[in-house]
Amino acid sequence: MKLKREAMATFIDTAMNVSVGNVSKAVWEIVGDDIESMSVDMNADTDQKKNILGQTKTTDNGYKPSMEADPFYADPDKKLYPVLRDIAMERKKGDACKTLMMEVIVDSTEATTALAYVREVLIKPKSYGGDSSYLNIPYTVSEDGAWVKGTVTLASLKTGNPTFTAGTAGGGA
Repeated sequence: MKLKREAMATFIDTAMNVSVGNVSKAVWEIVGDDIESMSVDMNADTDQKKNILGQTKTTDNGYKPSMEADPFYADPDKKLYPVLRDIAMERKKGDACKTLMMEVIVDSTEATTALAYVREVLIKPKSYGGDSSYLNIPYTVSEDGAWVKGTVTLASLKTGNPTFTAGTAGGGA
């Protein structure tokens, strides 16, 4: 069985917690209700050099993952709206843009929990404005620090307030 796209859900912590150690304080909002296509770009960081023997050697420096969320229509009923508005309008940078992102993969509807990853990220609006229809604030999410692997209960996921239980901690990107 191939998983449908909705099997993967992405949430942003609108309480702007800057550490995976604060995941229990997260106020999650799901991303994507106006988005038709969204992916995490892994941005593999590799260098290739050819030596004097004609051999190609590759140095693998890991990844620089990022995600584009476009469009994000300004909606005062969304918890993420004032976060993005303030980052953009106040030209915030650094830790003022840092929060958590949770990615959930539901690969079995028979289970009671789903695999989830919480990552420290920077959230940066790309622009604001748009055409005559809606105010748009598209943004980029870039990994910025530690991550932790765990689970989310499917019951909590259905309510829109996922309950994350931490498992294995990880390092930076």
